[in-house]
Formats: sequence, C-alpha cells, structure tokens
Amino acid sequence: MYKLFTDKAELFECDINLTGASYNKTKARLVIETSDFSLMFKGNVGSRGECKVPIKKLKGLIDENISGKIRLEVIAEDTYFVPWESNFEIEQSKKVTVEVKSQHKKPRLSESTGPMVKVSGIRQKKISLSERQHVINILRILIRENINIKNLSIKRNKLNNIIAEYISKNPVKQKRKVINKVVKVLSKKK
Repeated sequence: MYKLFTDKAELFECDINLTGASYNKTKARLVIETSDFSLMFKGNVGSRGECKVPIKKLKGLIDENISGKIRLEVIAEDTYFVPWESNFEIEQSKKVTVEVKSQHKKPRLSESTGPMVKVSGIRQKKISLSERQHVINILRILIRENINIKNLSIKRNKLNNIIAEYISKNPVKQKRKVINKVVKVLSKKK
C-alpha cells in the first residue's frame, strides 16, 4: 500500500530499465485514480533510467482517508507501458489527536479539622510621592503644555484641569503647599 500525504509535497522515484528504446525520448507520469476522479503528475526519466515524479501537496484536491489505485505510466518512443501499479491511501504527515480521559469536577478539599485562615479586604496602597517629586512632575506637565508664569492667566483653565487630573491620579497630602511651590518655581523661570 503506497501512502500519499495531503500536507507535504513528495518525490516519487524509481529506476526504469528500457530495452529497444532511448531514455532521452522517454516520458513518465504518475496517475492517481479514485472512484470519482484521476490526477496526473508529469515526471522525467534521466539518461540512466532514473525516474522522478514530483507530487504536489494534495490538500484541497483529495480528502484524507481516501484510497484508490496509483500507477506509473511510461511512454517510450510512442509505446505506452504501465510498469508499476499499487493501491494507495491518503493521510496527513502531521496529526494531533486528543483523547479526553474524563471530565469530572475535582472535589474541593475542605474537610480540614484544623484552624482555618481567611484573608479579605486587602487593598493595594499607592506609595505616596514626596512633595518635591509632585512639584517636579507637575512642572514637567506644565512645560510640555507650554504653560509659564507669563501666560498663566490666559491658560488658567488648562492649568486647573492639569492640576485636578494630577491630584486625582496621585494622592497629594499637602495640596496647597505643592501648588505654592509650583508657582514659586514658575516665577523663577522666566
């Protein structure tokens, strides 16, 4: 039984002995026949009788688990021969099969008679930044937004939004002190 694969290309190879004909004028082809259709692949015969027929991937042409007959046809100087014939079956070269053993819910092991501990209400606390770090962060945002002491009165709405958003994302303990330091640094930068 000859095996063909749907998911990989193959090369059918054999040696042919010709008597009374030239290898140069000899052609070979491989015919794959099922009950519904036939496929033909052309090959070459070398000067010493080596026959090679490339078989393309059969995926999309033939389904898996189909069987039939395969034969080598040789045409030597207008004479037709069938020197080899066999049955074939189609498979995949790569397969994955899964066998589920069981689908049971594993019982919870809660039959312990010893002491039990239940932990709840854990909150992740944000690490508070120092006043100095808050001032530096706010100044970076203001510089990026092109807010300085000269245009502070013009861009006060934008400034208020930036400060409100920063304070909502970063817990600032002494808000008034941080804002005063930001204004002080802005007034020094001209």
